[in-house]
Amino acid sequence: MENISKKITLFLNDGLPKGIREVSIDQWSGGAICGPRNKIEEILKFEQLNGPCVYFLIGESDESDLLNVYVGEADSFSQRVKDHLRKKDWWQNVVVFFGYNNNPSKTGIEYLESFIYSDLINAARCILENGNKPALPNISKHDIPGLHIFYENIKLIMPVMGFDIFAVDIKEDKINESQHIFCEGKGSKSEAILLDDGKVLVLKGSTAIKENAPSFEKHNYKKIKDNLLKIDRLVEVGDYLSFSEDYLFDSLSAAAAVILARSAQGPKEWKFKTGKSVKDFIEN
Repeated sequence: MENISKKITLFLNDGLPKGIREVSIDQWSGGAICGPRNKIEEILKFEQLNGPCVYFLIGESDESDLLNVYVGEADSFSQRVKDHLRKKDWWQNVVVFFGYNNNPSKTGIEYLESFIYSDLINAARCILENGNKPALPNISKHDIPGLHIFYENIKLIMPVMGFDIFAVDIKEDKINESQHIFCEGKGSKSEAILLDDGKVLVLKGSTAIKENAPSFEKHNYKKIKDNLLKIDRLVEVGDYLSFSEDYLFDSLSAAAAVILARSAQGPKEWKFKTGKSVKDFIEN
C-alpha cells in the first residue's frame, strides 16, 4: 500500500515518556496535548485548552484487554474536565485535540465528536463509556473536507500516544494480492490482509472455532474473543463462529489464537496462497 510520509513532533513537557506530551504535525493548524490524570492541574495551564476542542478520557479495564474510552467535545476543556473529575473515577489519561484561532469551530468540533463516536463503535477496539450517541450537527459541505483532514490526524496521533483504538481504512485497489493470508483449523477458514505495520485485518465472513481448548480458557487472547462475542463481531453460524464485519488485530498471533481457540504462533499459522507460512517468508 502507498503511504504518505508525515513529520510528527512530540515534545515531552516534563521529560517523561508517559508524562505531559505536546504533539504537532507539520503544516497542520491543530495540535494535541496528552497526559496522566494526576497531572491535570499542569495540563490545564495550556491556553490552547480554553477554546473548542475534542477530547478522549482513557482508562484500563479490569474485565477486558480493551481500553475504556469516553469521547467528548467542549467550548473549553479547562471548564468541562472539572465535571469529569467529580463524576468519573475510572480514567487515567486524557488526550485533547484543538485548533488555532477557533478553527475548527464549535460546530466543527461537534461534528468531529459524532464522527469519532460512530467510527469507534464500528472499530470495536475500545469500550465506549458515553451514555448517549452524540448528534451529528448540520454543517456546511465546504467545511467537511477540512474536518476530515483534522480527523485523519487524530487517527494518526492516537496510536503514537499509545492508544490504538481506531480501525484502518483499506482501499482495495491499494492492496497487493501478496498481502492476503489464510488461517485454517478444524474446518474453520479465515482470510485476512497483512498490513504494512504488522497488524492483521481479518475479513468479514471468516470463520473461527467455537469451542475453546482447555488451555485457552485462561489465555490473555481469550478476552479478545469474549469481547468480540459480546459485541456481535463474532456470531454463531452452525458449528462455527463467523466474523460479522472486518476486524483489526494487533498481531498475527492474536488473530490466530482467536480463530483457532487455542494458543497459536501466528507467523506459523498464517499462510499465503502458495502455502508458505508468514514465518518462512520472513526467514527467507
